[in-house]
Amino acid sequence: MKLSVKNNAVMLPVQDTEAHAFATYKVDKCIHGAEVIEEIAVGQTLGAWDERSADPALLCSLVAKIVSSHDDKSHLYATIAFPMSLWHGQLSWLLTLVFGKMSFYSGISLTGLRFNSACFASGKLTGPKTDITKLRRLCGAEGERPLLMGILKPNVAMTEDSLANLYAEVAEAGVHLVKDDEIRHDADLRTTLRRIEKVAARKSKSNLKTLYAVHAPLDANACADLKLWSSQLKNAGADALLINVWTAGLQTLQSLRQVTDLPLVAHPALAGAFGQGLPDDAICPSVSLGSLIRAAGGDLTLFPSPYGKIGLPKETTRQIAHACSEAWNGGVGPTVPVPSAGIKPEHVGLACSDFGKDFILNAGTAIFAGGRSAAESVKDFLVRLENYNYAR
Repeated sequence: MKLSVKNNAVMLPVQDTEAHAFATYKVDKCIHGAEVIEEIAVGQTLGAWDERSADPALLCSLVAKIVSSHDDKSHLYATIAFPMSLWHGQLSWLLTLVFGKMSFYSGISLTGLRFNSACFASGKLTGPKTDITKLRRLCGAEGERPLLMGILKPNVAMTEDSLANLYAEVAEAGVHLVKDDEIRHDADLRTTLRRIEKVAARKSKSNLKTLYAVHAPLDANACADLKLWSSQLKNAGADALLINVWTAGLQTLQSLRQVTDLPLVAHPALAGAFGQGLPDDAICPSVSLGSLIRAAGGDLTLFPSPYGKIGLPKETTRQIAHACSEAWNGGVGPTVPVPSAGIKPEHVGLACSDFGKDFILNAGTAIFAGGRSAAESVKDFLVRLENYNYAR
């Protein structure tokens, strides 16, 4: 690929000691020529290359670098390194650089995002804090098998007492985690705190281990002091926090990671608008539901499984799971993949085959509105998880 940026600045090698994020793009050759790769590198970092207005050495240090590029009959592929000195460890700022303006360009997809270890040296990026081993210990699960999560339903219509009762029913049946519906929005924090306290009281009274992931809506007051907000939830008895990342904002998730040690559960609401594993995706799900959630510090990431009514393609879900667990330099831990949506007991074997042992299976309607008691449904799931041959 022939490029013509002054002094070939965008082709300068990236040093391992320099903090960079590496974004990978797929470009439709029927719509764009090779020059668009140069346009991304220069336009998304400097705006324009103009030595009349800035020191050439400074331009050289700030411009994104084209690390690699190749093409096939239909597409161009390129990886571009964006220096951390432009996004300062803030992932929402990085998104503006790697795909802000480019999101309006037809035929350009963001297919990958990774970071070198220097990005995590500053502490602004930490990655997850709670892995599947710690979750198993917290909820009292024995062995090395997948965990089962239940979505308390009909969440929006339930009083604090009825929700606490349902929590106790499925907890006694052995479910490992339960969570609120992402569509439950309490009018004020006091309502949420009362709900948490009711569940915590039942948990303490019966010595239950099941973890409760709370959806506490993030309003202006919460965002004004995330440390205070998360501390109030933790002190009330919340075991984890459910965050609608793509409506609350990626930066909110990253900022929460800085101030709380509670497990953070990332919900995929709205992320389907970016991409669903299709050829013309704007942002591939492995980026929006994998790499970015992990970099921001999300401990669990929910995504539509390949088995339900809004399922993603199986290969796409495997790519998400891979992005959650592949080795990252800098000692960054994995994010736990949580296939969700339309999960039924008969899907247990498929999920174990596709995702192995270190994942959480998330079921809602099949547990709470499937025609049987919630306890019976939980036991059906658990028996299948217990009896699956993981050595196959």
